[in-house]
Amino acid sequence: MKTIIIGLDAFDPKFFEQLHSQGKTPHLSKYIQSNGYSRFKISNPPQSEVSWTSIATGQNPGGHGLFDFVHRNPKNYGIHVSLLPTKKSLVGLQFAPPHQAQTIFDYAVDHGYPATSLWWPATFPARLTSPVQTIPGLGTPDITGKLGLGTLYSVDELTERVPQKTQLERLSPTGQNGKFAGILRGPIRKKGNKTEETHLEFTLEFSDEKTAKFSLGNKVVLNLQVGEWSPVFETGFKMSMLISLKTVTRVILTQGKKNPQLYFLPLQIHPLSSAWPYGSPRNFIKNTWDQAGPFLTLGWPQDTTGLDEGIINDHQFLQLCDSILETREKVFTSQLQRFQKGILGIVFDTLDRVQHMFWRDRPEIIESWYLKLDALIGRIEQQIRASNHEDAQILILSDHGFANFDYKVNLNKWLFDEKFLSIQQHAATPGLDHADWTNTQAYAVGLNSLYLNKSGREGQGIVTPNEQQAVMEKITNQLLSWKGPDGKNVVSAVLTNQEAFEGPFSRLGPDLVIGYAPGYRASADTGIGKWNNEVIETNLDHWNADHCIDPEAVQGVLFRNRDLSKFPNPSYKDIPPMVVGTDLEPAKPPKDDDFTDEEREAVEERLKGLGYL
Repeated sequence: MKTIIIGLDAFDPKFFEQLHSQGKTPHLSKYIQSNGYSRFKISNPPQSEVSWTSIATGQNPGGHGLFDFVHRNPKNYGIHVSLLPTKKSLVGLQFAPPHQAQTIFDYAVDHGYPATSLWWPATFPARLTSPVQTIPGLGTPDITGKLGLGTLYSVDELTERVPQKTQLERLSPTGQNGKFAGILRGPIRKKGNKTEETHLEFTLEFSDEKTAKFSLGNKVVLNLQVGEWSPVFETGFKMSMLISLKTVTRVILTQGKKNPQLYFLPLQIHPLSSAWPYGSPRNFIKNTWDQAGPFLTLGWPQDTTGLDEGIINDHQFLQLCDSILETREKVFTSQLQRFQKGILGIVFDTLDRVQHMFWRDRPEIIESWYLKLDALIGRIEQQIRASNHEDAQILILSDHGFANFDYKVNLNKWLFDEKFLSIQQHAATPGLDHADWTNTQAYAVGLNSLYLNKSGREGQGIVTPNEQQAVMEKITNQLLSWKGPDGKNVVSAVLTNQEAFEGPFSRLGPDLVIGYAPGYRASADTGIGKWNNEVIETNLDHWNADHCIDPEAVQGVLFRNRDLSKFPNPSYKDIPPMVVGTDLEPAKPPKDDDFTDEEREAVEERLKGLGYL
């Protein structure tokens, strides 16, 4: 067994094939000439955390248990983050692994081969008993346990373009010309029977309009230029007399001396000083950090929220993306030099973030990134040859493609208008926390999930077994005939639970999986069980493209340095047979009380850092 897996998140077949026809992708086009390329059938729904887990396990969501970014508890209609489920422990609330299914990496180590997984989604927290070498990807939180929001420091209170998610703090003049001070807020610590916020003081001292010295605490001193990111740097917060919690971040001056603004990326887990198991094993993380670090650890380090809210500009966002790609290539190259057998896998996810922000309006940026990734593959292939790994199987694949996101769909508002959902009289805001469950047949939580309010399953369910089929058929028929403002279908496919899923987790999945047509996607409000007065809103956000739609419209790609004749229509189900020579078993059936419910407000705060919601 000797396989190298290179994940290119969101690499779209249509866009690639157009560039190939123009002769612009010399390294990847070679796979077409040797019958080593195919479009790739992805999971349903086509969400990154679902799809990459399906690729790693060969299972659909019914076999591994990840159905959507947001899951619901039918007993009380509460929600939780699928990538960051929680459980109670002796030391309080802790994160639990998002799934227990066997992966190709697990299979390899169980059969005596080494395995390394770099930035694969849904691998946080680390399974400390597993010998798989792991750096976690999408789903890794910041030091507060959230999915990550930056902080903007400004001298003046913002009156225009006030951000909705980004945290705002005061940057105070000190009385000296060109010198300002602020407070960086850290994690909460216990002090006796009470809790208090930790913090560090920092200063910003300008030498001219665009240059300043940044000093944080007693250890960090950086020279900053307006519009340029600082390096990744470490700092620490004192949690007790003996314990200091380290963190990593980057800062950028977005405005100069006359009206300074300073922006911090989210405070992120330090791999060697984490309150939760970050990666495994510890010596692997330490060696990687020492030899190829430092690097950002947040599962979504490309700051799409900062760009969407106008805190950073296009150029600054792309600078950040370039540096993330460069660092991951450095780490991967260092692992290639040590690789002898087994599985070495990595997910390069930055193209996904770039396409979310530029797909519709700036195709030249998208093309430049496809060419950038083609060149990356060329460098990796050169390294493979230099390291005498030409006998290795190489798989290059994506978890989905991409499409325009022109309209936001408030599915719960549609259900309300069509009399499938009711709310209590005098409810202050529309949302499932104000639903009248005694008159509600269906509701939506997540980006592709619709649930019936089933009697015997939901806490206040009313749809009896004899009624369920008729209700689903009625909803399906009305969804498929729904036309949007452009006169086109809003929804192109609706699958029942039985049609979409198989495996022991299927009973926990949605009753209907909604495949939106290209141009449409569920709104962020739909994801958390809310809505507003409009059924369909025009999307005016910088985030102007997406993939959480009908999977047939956003297929992935597969490149292989072996003939694909034996896999004429490859899908995620074929990856384990290609890599380890056999299918893998689904996870064991779950218990109903595996995870702990949290307050809806806390879950919504955790989700804010995820661009989809």
